[in-house]
Amino acid sequence: MNIAFSFSFFHHTTFIQSYISKITMKLLKFPYLVQQKIIDLIEFQNLLVLSFCSKRTKVLIQSLQRYRWKDIKFVKYSLDEKDKICVRVRSENIDECIFLSPTTLEDTVITSMDVLHPRYFGNQYLYDREEKQLVVQGIHDFLYELFGSSIDYEVDSTENKLPPSLKNIDRTCIKVPENTTAEELETCFVASPNQEYIEIDGQCYGILSTNSVIYGVQHLRVCFEGDHGDEILLRFRGNRLQFHATTFHDSTICQFLKEWKSNRGFQNLNSLVINSFDYKNYVAAELLKDMDVKQLDKIEHTLCVTWRMSISYPSNVMFGYFPPKSFPSELTSRDYLIRDGDGEKASVSIEDHNVRFALWNGNSCEMEIINS
Repeated sequence: MNIAFSFSFFHHTTFIQSYISKITMKLLKFPYLVQQKIIDLIEFQNLLVLSFCSKRTKVLIQSLQRYRWKDIKFVKYSLDEKDKICVRVRSENIDECIFLSPTTLEDTVITSMDVLHPRYFGNQYLYDREEKQLVVQGIHDFLYELFGSSIDYEVDSTENKLPPSLKNIDRTCIKVPENTTAEELETCFVASPNQEYIEIDGQCYGILSTNSVIYGVQHLRVCFEGDHGDEILLRFRGNRLQFHATTFHDSTICQFLKEWKSNRGFQNLNSLVINSFDYKNYVAAELLKDMDVKQLDKIEHTLCVTWRMSISYPSNVMFGYFPPKSFPSELTSRDYLIRDGDGEKASVSIEDHNVRFALWNGNSCEMEIINS
């Protein structure tokens, strides 16, 4: 396949007039060193788009530009309610986006190697709305083959339907559409069951299966006002769990603490944060009753446990400032529990609308004594 692109040259006449001369060059016909010089002059986004032209072009660019892409940290696919797609590629020195807008194109067949329709306006491409899932899948498969498995791949969906289930995804953020069932929500994670971070904003109808991959994610953030918090907490098998605007029955909090303390569950859990806002008020004396709560020896001391909770990669940040993949959290309390069997200690804080729980020696946890 011949890959052609144009360079524009400005020529000034004695009348200070200019015109543009377009020269077509067949890139794949040039010697290797000439190809390298040409490709080195192409900006990252144009180079990325050029790699979509054919398999030969992709292999060529991949071999010549490996040094430029070795520092890429993540690729983020943002899908919004207007069916627009944003593909963001980010490293310390690269911040590039490809935008795709939906349209209805007659007689258009989109395959995994032909994911971008040739109609191009500014920095935005058009794609067939009816083939959205195939387009997203094709772009992701292509970029994964291009960049490899050493970087993060994230899906961030705020659209009116659930995003496609993609392989090799590390992080997923979903604003759950109305009338979504638990079974439908679970299908989003079938192709990538072992993710680092999942964020669910909104509730679904029905109950997730007991072996749902959502319960096994390393870091889970849940944002909804529904009543599914109890089942998610008691079935969670991951490392860090955080709830926003979610209410819990007091009996659920007590059951969680008792199961952890008796070493009958939550062996993988390092931290739990519940913020019910104004929807629920928790009373420490009632929830910690009969829990054999310990306190620090010196009354003037309190314990601050810190850790980092994963977050979605921010979409809009200043260039030169690399977006963080986690955010610091902390718990300050004099109260703690000791787990039966192994003597593991965990601080616990229950006040107003908040419940916090964190292991002293959990992964990424730090301890410090501060004066009260």
